[in-house]
Amino acid sequence: MYQEVLQAIRDGRYHPGERIRESDFTKSLNVSRTPVREAFRRLQSEGRLTVEAQRGAIVAELNPQEVAELYALRQHLEGVAARFAAQHASDMEIANLEYILEKGKEASGDPRELNQINWELHHAIYNAAHNRFLIKAFESISDSMALLRGVKYIPDDRPNTLYEEHHRIIEEIKNRNPKAADKAAQEHIQQSFQIHLETTFKQRSSK
Repeated sequence: MYQEVLQAIRDGRYHPGERIRESDFTKSLNVSRTPVREAFRRLQSEGRLTVEAQRGAIVAELNPQEVAELYALRQHLEGVAARFAAQHASDMEIANLEYILEKGKEASGDPRELNQINWELHHAIYNAAHNRFLIKAFESISDSMALLRGVKYIPDDRPNTLYEEHHRIIEEIKNRNPKAADKAAQEHIQQSFQIHLETTFKQRSSK
């Protein structure tokens, strides 16, 4: 049961700050509340869930320091992934990146779907890098990275710029330009971090 709940968070069914109900799992998996509660307690002890008096279980949100540290690491990992992909990606893998990119453009009106496709694209770049240790590094922080996503971090004007940033990364990979691909990927993560900070500030100021 723990894996089922964790996978639901990884898959973006529940975003940071959103309530996650026991009944969602008892009904869909036809199980009692006991294993679901045990899974929730384990996830809470790991910092993936928090419990609020009025709302119940909530998908955890990273604190500002954790966000900054994770983005700093992610920036360099994404740069290396794009650099290696420019060197090692097959033509079929590049075509898949272009396909995912256009799929994201079509989903620009649905922030939740766009968010999930965004992560699909980044994962595909890591796979195209063909470096098993890079994949392990990505997987080791993937659960924490799942706590960065959320529809509230996609402002209305973000889908267009997101498409352009992703397009630039893929073009540099396609052009087999490792240095430029690395630079484009790092700048994309820097921009995402900036938007994360701005959105968080606006939300806190409005309270």
